[in-house]
Amino acid sequence: MGHQHKRGIARTQTALLPAAVEDYVGAHALVRVIDRYVDGLDMVALGFKKSVPLGEGRPPYAPDDLLKLYLYGYWNRVRTSRKLEAECRRNLEMMWLLGLLVFDHKTIADFRRENAQAFKAVCAQFVQFLRCAQLVGGEAPVVAVDGSKFKASASKASLVSAEQAAKQRARIEQRVAQYLAQMDEADEQEAAEGEPDRAHIAAALELLRRRDERLQQAQAQLAAQAEAAKGKEQTPRVGLTDPDCVMLRASGTTGIAGYNVQQAVDAEHKLIVAHEVTTERNDHASLEPMASQAQQALGAESMMVLADTGYMNGAQASACEAKGITPVVPMQEAANTQAPNLYPKSQFIYDPATNTYRCPAGELLKRYKRDRKAQTDYYWTSACARCEKKPQCTRSKRRSIARSWHADAAERAHARAQRNPRFMRLRSAIGEHPFGNLKAMMPGGFLLRTLPKVKGEMALAVLTYNLKRTLSILGFEQLMQKLQMMIAPSWA
Repeated sequence: MGHQHKRGIARTQTALLPAAVEDYVGAHALVRVIDRYVDGLDMVALGFKKSVPLGEGRPPYAPDDLLKLYLYGYWNRVRTSRKLEAECRRNLEMMWLLGLLVFDHKTIADFRRENAQAFKAVCAQFVQFLRCAQLVGGEAPVVAVDGSKFKASASKASLVSAEQAAKQRARIEQRVAQYLAQMDEADEQEAAEGEPDRAHIAAALELLRRRDERLQQAQAQLAAQAEAAKGKEQTPRVGLTDPDCVMLRASGTTGIAGYNVQQAVDAEHKLIVAHEVTTERNDHASLEPMASQAQQALGAESMMVLADTGYMNGAQASACEAKGITPVVPMQEAANTQAPNLYPKSQFIYDPATNTYRCPAGELLKRYKRDRKAQTDYYWTSACARCEKKPQCTRSKRRSIARSWHADAAERAHARAQRNPRFMRLRSAIGEHPFGNLKAMMPGGFLLRTLPKVKGEMALAVLTYNLKRTLSILGFEQLMQKLQMMIAPSWA
């Protein structure tokens, strides 16, 4: 008898699957971690919708089952409601996790849409679990603050300026006139061959009217923003698909419609201790808010925060120091794009004792102007007119040097980064690792629209990342033991 191929069990055989659902997954399967974790949560206290079933009508699905579904989905990069519904029907681990429940895609989508605040609450609570497990914090915590751009559930074309909105409304007006003319022609030629479909035209008109209404609302928003945008380089835009998203410059692209996601990562194990979704186009004003969130989450009286040059802001550094937070942020060398061969500002030495600057020619620059609104002082000297080095210094009548009222704090933050280059290497290793994982988990960016819902979606992703990272750090057995304590937690 010749050799034969190895074949599977015949489909007509009775015991194709294990007799008990418990046997569907292995003893150390990740779904057991998700199951143990969610079972320790107080869904009512966390604010999940339908946590308390009503005494009448059809009973709702339990929110803890739906949370398990989403954690498993995000863990395995399955995020859309229809794909999660399909997993309920075919995935053995999902069948074990949910007890053979099958949710329809609308129930799945509604749960994520309605529980944004609850996702944020459970994400924050997990950070407290990490503190209890001594995985974050410590006596002198160090955190890295970083930001990244995530694409919104909208295209660049959906972000319109006032000029674009006006042009689009004009085109819509022309299309409406054409459709109305077709309907009039159809009325005159009853039952004629090739008569336009009135139902189709009516539907097209309705779509055009809806878009025109959105454009009209966008024009009203843009008019309100016009005054605040005076003097700014970027043209104000409003989203028609997602009204909260903004145009952002992202690495390797000409720009995206998206959100700026901020995070604070603990240096010990690269766990995210605080995060925020913003519509800020840069990171200039995000250092103190993120550092303060991290400080509060860790319960630390003092801590160190590391950030890159995009976060350099004297006012932010000063605010951090006032709260016991030590910022380490390097300055970016200001480039004079109009006159690149002139002396940079760094060549002018400030003397805090006399509140003056010493220029490269040795002349003294004194303060001549104070701008209270900008919190900035300006310095110059009358010696510029007769200075031999003026061609290398300025093309104006005099060289003026601006100094922020918070420049001392900025210089201290810069000096710390200069004295210890390892801090910036550490920042890169800590801060960029989680974003790489989050973007792999969320290919294509956000699925939900508007800022409150997007914040909830990001909280769900951060929670999944932290849980997954904790499993990698502790291992299955130790993590399961610590999660078992959540049933009666002493840290809550």
